[in-house]
Amino acid sequence: MIRNVASRAGERGSAFFVVILFAIVSTALVGAYLTTSLGKAQHVERQVADRSAFNAAESGLSAIVEELWTIYRQASPMDRLSVLDPLDGKNDPAERLVLSERPVGMSTFDAQVRKVKVHGSQYADVEIVAQGRNRYAVRTLTAVVRYGRKPSEVFNHAYFINNFGWLWGSTITVNGSVRSNGNFSLRGATVNGDILASENEEIGAAGTVTGDSNHLSIDDYNASAGPQTRPTNPSAPPEDLNGNGILDPGEDRNGNGVLDDFAYEGGYDGESERFEQQEVVEMPYLGDLSVYRDLAAARGGTITQGETVLVAGTLGDEASEPRNIILVGTEENPIVVNGPVVVEGDVVIKGVITGRGTIYAGRNVHIVGNLTYQSPPSWPKPMEDREAVKEANAARDLIGLAAKGSVIFGDYTESTWKSDTNYYQRPPFTQPYVVDPTDAANGYVSYHDADGNPVFNGDYTATDGGTKPTDDGLGTLPRRFYESSFSDAQIHEVADPGYVTHIDAVLYTNHLLSGRIGACTFNGSLVSRDEAIIYSTRVEMNHDPRIRDDGYEFMDIYLPREPTYRILYWSEGRTLADTTSDPTE
Repeated sequence: MIRNVASRAGERGSAFFVVILFAIVSTALVGAYLTTSLGKAQHVERQVADRSAFNAAESGLSAIVEELWTIYRQASPMDRLSVLDPLDGKNDPAERLVLSERPVGMSTFDAQVRKVKVHGSQYADVEIVAQGRNRYAVRTLTAVVRYGRKPSEVFNHAYFINNFGWLWGSTITVNGSVRSNGNFSLRGATVNGDILASENEEIGAAGTVTGDSNHLSIDDYNASAGPQTRPTNPSAPPEDLNGNGILDPGEDRNGNGVLDDFAYEGGYDGESERFEQQEVVEMPYLGDLSVYRDLAAARGGTITQGETVLVAGTLGDEASEPRNIILVGTEENPIVVNGPVVVEGDVVIKGVITGRGTIYAGRNVHIVGNLTYQSPPSWPKPMEDREAVKEANAARDLIGLAAKGSVIFGDYTESTWKSDTNYYQRPPFTQPYVVDPTDAANGYVSYHDADGNPVFNGDYTATDGGTKPTDDGLGTLPRRFYESSFSDAQIHEVADPGYVTHIDAVLYTNHLLSGRIGACTFNGSLVSRDEAIIYSTRVEMNHDPRIRDDGYEFMDIYLPREPTYRILYWSEGRTLADTTSDPTE
């Protein structure tokens, strides 16, 4: 085909223009795409950077909370709040607690204490601030953390020993768990609950449970356990209410609009498991009693009999007041305890007691006869109406006896008391251990170790540096650790003849549980460092589930507490406000 030359040249020009136009458009589109992609990449990068900065700030908060917790927990009980107070630098900027810059991923954080507010002797609120940063983002978080005290885990057990634990005897029955901060040894005891031992380097304990023990089946337990023993878990068996072959534990059997959940964590599940190499549980050591004096004043704690107020808040803090007290209750005129109270010296007690609260003794508690609740708690078995039982038991008696010294049972003035117990109250059966510096007032500081810690040599049969009156009241005699500040004649006169056979109370001591008892039932909990209880015939220990720190029916009777902390709130920029909440929280 013959074509015109000029026409072909025009076609080549048009094609070139199209190519150029296409190149321009493509370049523009590619540029726009690259610009958009780069913008999105930068946005994502900034989002990642922002999240990294936030995570770093969170890490800063966690780090300084734990640093404060270490400082607080390791201080002696009397110093815990005072060591926190200066950490905001209010008096000396150099004392402010600051965590300098630390790397976390692609970011860094720093943190510091901004403000400390101490609330009496009960707790402190600490405001902290942490900042996370990188090249693109900065995030700042503020938190308020409360360092105070909580119900202690030691009271979750029927028997807790801050040492090697031992239950030797086939006529020992424990209805509740038992635990030691060392090895646990058994010889034929019946333990209707778990057995826990702790690995404890301080006393050379591997945390083992050895020896033989027994436990009851659920049916045998329900058939034989008394009314003050805890219920089972589940507290009642489920039933096939609808006849469909399915057990129904969640019916409203009582018509009260509440489904009946029979799970009861504080109850006996028919097993006795052994848990070895557990962590040591910190004792809520009674150091300076000022915390409890303040609590007694704030709560208006009292001991009364009839119309007579025997103790209002604290007995013995005034020079004109006695430091020691003898309490004898009867059915017609019981000892009434309301809230927390402090007696600076010894408490000698027996008889009928009622109320809800704890007596703190600055030295010993001597139980010289049976101590019984006027209105004891009761757990039916099976327990089909938990709410009704909880309500009823909340109104019944629950008393704690806490001794900065020791808890002693029976008439220690009798020669047979001494011959039965003395071997178990001194080395080699007992061993030296570190004590609180405030124990020097009661003679428990025998010497200081290489690190400067005060140590008691473990001999409770020795004299403690104090005195007791002679029987004629005309002079004084040296006093032994297990003795009271009353004369022997006074103790012998008030003590019941024979053995102590019944004690309703939660018992706590920094040092020694000791004495001679008969066929005795304890209802509550026994918590101690050393234990030298000599029994006749049998002994039964029943844990009171109302004192479990995480219990379904927990009752706060102001038992000794352990250190704790909790974060009240945290946010970006929130600050510490004046707080007016309950000082026992």
